[in-house]
Amino acid sequence: MKIKVVTNELRFPIRIFLPNVLLRFFTSKRMLKIFLKRVDNGEEILHQLDRKALKQVFKTFKEYKGTELVNVKAKDGTEVKITL
Repeated sequence: MKIKVVTNELRFPIRIFLPNVLLRFFTSKRMLKIFLKRVDNGEEILHQLDRKALKQVFKTFKEYKGTELVNVKAKDGTEVKITL
């Protein structure tokens, strides 16, 4: 996933690249347990997540690589793009 933000105040656009492997890592069961320790009902949230649905989402991301999800341009020149 690629995120690009362009504003008039910045000289260079902000570009963030998140590989699918990194997204899968942060949604793994072990990492979610670590993140959700700080949440009051973290265990409940963890039990409600559907692991099979998450796997299907990542497979779909691979199929539609390069697809623009968001392309917004404001009147002041600010631009945000999110692509798979």
